[in-house]
Amino acid sequence: MNRLHPALLILVCLGAAPGAGAQDSRAVHVVVPYAPGGAVDLTARLIQPRLSEALGQPVVVDNKPGAAGQVGAEQVSRAPADGTTLLYTVGAELAMRQSRPGATDPSRDLTPIASTVASVSCVVVRASLPVDSLPALIDYAKRNPGKLTYGTAGIASTFHLTGERMKQYGVDMVHVPFKGAGPSVIALVAGEIDVALTNLATALPQIRQGKVRLLAVTQSRRFEGAPEAPAIDEAMPGFDMPVAWYAFFGPPGLPRPIVTKLAGAIGKLLEAPELKAKIAEGAMTVVFTGPERLPDFIRDTAAAYGKIIQESGMKLE
Repeated sequence: MNRLHPALLILVCLGAAPGAGAQDSRAVHVVVPYAPGGAVDLTARLIQPRLSEALGQPVVVDNKPGAAGQVGAEQVSRAPADGTTLLYTVGAELAMRQSRPGATDPSRDLTPIASTVASVSCVVVRASLPVDSLPALIDYAKRNPGKLTYGTAGIASTFHLTGERMKQYGVDMVHVPFKGAGPSVIALVAGEIDVALTNLATALPQIRQGKVRLLAVTQSRRFEGAPEAPAIDEAMPGFDMPVAWYAFFGPPGLPRPIVTKLAGAIGKLLEAPELKAKIAEGAMTVVFTGPERLPDFIRDTAAAYGKIIQESGMKLE
């Protein structure tokens, strides 16, 4: 392979050897940098068989959790730029952290391919905690500063930022980082932590079974999929967080024909009514953005988070 002319190599990577029309049989590994059970893993596995069919290649989901997604992002940033290793992650978190020392820059260290969905973040508590609303949680935390624990998908995750911002409203809780949203909700069900700042897609099964209690969604308006849950700024005026969106990225220098093929396949499969229905059932919405506009999406998200961090003086260390 390494002796082929670059133009021929690109054709082979696209699964169309010159004059043969042959499919590329190599597996495409989609690195999900969080533990199984969270919304990123859930949507990756919804997309997996459809992407495999569209590409005519096996697609394998590889969970590589650690450092709020940084471990998997670094792995993909060092992978060969041949289309066989992709990153599927919370693009909003990559954008938020890109200026931190040692963080993966989604535009410089990776190749943006396409965004897919946006999730709804929320505040949930263990069923045995004696609070039944967000105002009650705020009151409890103010009367018991530093005694409540809250779990997130990791240090410097968007959920960690939410927790740090809640401190500005007098909700002083001890942060407990996990290797993904799924493990944090499992710990909440087990009573190991008091509160989880997570996404609704991850917590919904436990909410429906009464194992955890939903107090609020962390956005400025109520979510139509859970209208009974107040928006967070109903109890904390002015509190709003940017949308947490997920996206595919490739290694740096991924050839444009491969990017175009992947983005086209992803955009088409997201239009399928049955997939849209499953995404909606998981309290998420489709937000497809292709490689032309995704860099702007990344910059806008980074600016929005940067403003929140600067104005509040928060340090996500």
